[in-house]
Amino acid sequence: MTQELIIKDMGVLARAELDTQISTAKAYPRRSPHAIVEQAIELATMDEATAQSCFYCLPRKDKEGNKKEIRGGSIRLAEIVANAWGNIHAATRIIENDGRHITAEGVAWDLESNVKITMQNKVSIRFGEKDGKGGYTANADMQTVLSNAASAKALRNAIFKVVPKALVDRVLEKAMTFAVGDQKTVNSKVQDIFDKLVKMGLDKQNILDYYEHKTIGEFTADDMRSLIGVGTAIKEGYLKIEDVFESEKDEDVGMSASDRINQLLAEKKVKATGEIVSDDKE
Repeated sequence: MTQELIIKDMGVLARAELDTQISTAKAYPRRSPHAIVEQAIELATMDEATAQSCFYCLPRKDKEGNKKEIRGGSIRLAEIVANAWGNIHAATRIIENDGRHITAEGVAWDLESNVKITMQNKVSIRFGEKDGKGGYTANADMQTVLSNAASAKALRNAIFKVVPKALVDRVLEKAMTFAVGDQKTVNSKVQDIFDKLVKMGLDKQNILDYYEHKTIGEFTADDMRSLIGVGTAIKEGYLKIEDVFESEKDEDVGMSASDRINQLLAEKKVKATGEIVSDDKE
């Protein structure tokens, strides 16, 4: 069988599979939004660890010392809401690696309403450059890590574009509330969270200074959401211990949060392996 016939047969099979999925979606439509939300919340709040993995927080300070926090739903939350939403075709792939950037594409297709969203996410694989000179290219293993991260983000964004935001926000809020609890729960949990962050390498006084509190008893539920999100970001390698709560540096100007995360991941990998693929000098 020639390559052309193989490709043609694969195309026919893919179309047949998609037609079957659409027919099944039409025959078995999804439940009411209320039932979907309830199922997603049940999955997201099965235990504290699951709830905590549903959101992240990247805390920084600008040069004036003002707090800048990036919070959002994670790929774990996207997987949960997609499962509960049902009748959805989701996929991701790498569509380009030009030697400087890797581009991932995520697709989410609502088979019932025929709404299809495609999102792309581009990450840099060049680090340490200054004025277009020097720097190095991430090694093969690190490019795989970056590809996976880019794919996860592209898929997450596509799913969150197809599944109604009102539904996602309700599940996210419930997950954060479950992970933190009310003020009484905060008072009982804050010491445990502090201990975990200190074991990770964070300085207790730096944490207090960032949130502008003198004692841990002053922490609010919103502060705890931030702290838990920080812990999740550290565990997944999005933040280096020494960069948590730090002020932006000159070299950070113009760098997106996504690129900053990718740089931290690459630096972490290079430090761990001691391997740099190239050191291009001009």
